[in-house]
Amino acid sequence: MPTFYEGGPVQTVEQTIGPEDYAAAYAAAQSAVSPMHKKWVKAGICASAAIVIASFIPFYRARFFSCWAPACGIVLALALGFLFLFIQPNDIRRWGTELYRSNALLALPHKIELFRDSVVIESSCEKMLEYWTDFAKCMETPAAFVLTGGRERELLIIKKQGLTNEQREKISAHLAGAFASRYVKSGR
Repeated sequence: MPTFYEGGPVQTVEQTIGPEDYAAAYAAAQSAVSPMHKKWVKAGICASAAIVIASFIPFYRARFFSCWAPACGIVLALALGFLFLFIQPNDIRRWGTELYRSNALLALPHKIELFRDSVVIESSCEKMLEYWTDFAKCMETPAAFVLTGGRERELLIIKKQGLTNEQREKISAHLAGAFASRYVKSGR
């Protein structure tokens, strides 16, 4: 396969990223930072805390006349679980949209050329060369390929919309080979 210095690209994609695309990719990137960043893990921890607090109610009742403190602890744990499960994902998407709107270069149509060891992102105002080793992780979601942690672009998005199945498979195989253990295929 050719490198940037030895011939043509493996695949070329032309696209324009919208605020919804960027917000979805940003949310996927945030949830893939670690298992503790997933909304189900945080909500599960809060539900477990509520169960543990509820299991101490008989002990607490034997020592004190009321059980307001454990009841407040249970309500607090369940409220935090609700916050992590329903409110925080919307906030993360909103932050992604605000990041997108704060950088006008993200809205420009651009061409992405994938090479064996690098990627070239070119728009009417900029041209960037990034090596695969510059990125921290690559995630394949049903809607896009999301690369995080680059030097020039913190979030590089390659939308699947408009790509043929052959192009999707070729890009997926190429990125899986380039990122190896840093490649994650997500069903969500």
